[in-house]
Amino acid sequence: MSDNATTSVSALFETREAADYAIEHLVQQHGLNRADIFVEPVGGDNTAGNRISGGDANKGNDAGGEAPLRGALKVSADVARDQAGIVEGTFREMGGQDIARR
Repeated sequence: MSDNATTSVSALFETREAADYAIEHLVQQHGLNRADIFVEPVGGDNTAGNRISGGDANKGNDAGGEAPLRGALKVSADVARDQAGIVEGTFREMGGQDIARR
C-alpha cells in the first residue's frame, strides 16, 4: 500500500523568471495542477526577486519604473508525497535554494 498523503515542497528563487520557469516545468513536464502551486514574496512587500531578469529587464520601454526588487520569491507546491522528489529535483534544476518539505 502506497502512502499518497499530501506534502508541501518549497524553494526560494532569486528572480521572477526562475520562479516562472520552475512553475512552467512542473505543470508542462510533470503534469502538476497549477492550482496546487503557490508564489509569494519572502518578505511582506511585493517583489520581483533580488535582481532584474526576463520580462522585468528594461528594454527601452516607456513604463517609467523598475521592477520591485525587495527579496526572493517562495514557490511551493502541494503534492502527493510520492511526487515530492520530482518537485525538489525541478526546483533544484531551476535554481531554487533552501528547498524544504513540510
